[in-house]
Amino acid sequence: MDKLDYKKAFKDLYLPKTQPIEITVPSMTFIMVDGQGDPNNKDGEYQDAIELLYGLSYTIKMNKNIRNEIENYFDYVVPPLEGLWWLKDDDMDFSKNINIFGPL
Repeated sequence: MDKLDYKKAFKDLYLPKTQPIEITVPSMTFIMVDGQGDPNNKDGEYQDAIELLYGLSYTIKMNKNIRNEIENYFDYVVPPLEGLWWLKDDDMDFSKNINIFGPL
């Protein structure tokens, strides 16, 4: 069986279009971490969560003993990091309060 590469198998999800389109996102299994805080803080929860996510994913992927213990395991290419962001105050302008991409 080939490795599942989410970017190739689900191009509509991972390759942006020039015009908005409606897509249907299928059910997928991921490892996730829920947290809070400033993603720009080098010593914050976000940096620790990223290390944890990639560490877990690569450990599962590379360790045959672990893979054999996981029901319905399939080989995969480690997918790109995805994140969901929100603000506590819905009236706040997201782009002016949290800058995760560098200077605007």
